[in-house]
Amino acid sequence: CRHCQDFIPIMDVLAKDLTNETHVATVNLEENPAVAHRFRKLIKGYPTIGMLDHGTWYGYPGTSRDLLELLAFVRGGFQKNSPEAVASIPPDPSTLEPWVRVMEFAHDFVDSLKEGYSDVWRDYRKQLTAAVSTAFSLGGIFGFFAKVAIDWALPPLPRERRKVIKRRLVAKPNDKDT
Repeated sequence: CRHCQDFIPIMDVLAKDLTNETHVATVNLEENPAVAHRFRKLIKGYPTIGMLDHGTWYGYPGTSRDLLELLAFVRGGFQKNSPEAVASIPPDPSTLEPWVRVMEFAHDFVDSLKEGYSDVWRDYRKQLTAAVSTAFSLGGIFGFFAKVAIDWALPPLPRERRKVIKRRLVAKPNDKDT
């Protein structure tokens, strides 16, 4: 984006000034989706400025892109951050257990539903419509999968076998004796 492009020269000067103190990096999240996914809850917009220190993320609290303010932030000002701007660094998703990945996916899905349907939760008619359509959709999906599972576990009998069983049920007890 234009704001990120405008910020690159400032980051270059910041990197030169901090050469012997710390590492300075810029990451294009459009070209690095794994990094974008890993830090998705910490990045609220572009460009996002943050400091990683001993397993902790410190988000830059200011909106100014002034070089002196950035230097002060990196040289210790990050420790004065409000608790909302401080978080532990998220683990690399590729190192997580499969069930943890599934739980993260479910959590992200629910969060996206909350954001995507925020206007629905404010209107009773929309809530009712969403609830009814969801109930019918889930009911249909559940019914389909239940039918598939039952057919798999108890396959239907061939037609010839059904006819024999039907004849036995319909036949009278006296017919067997003769």
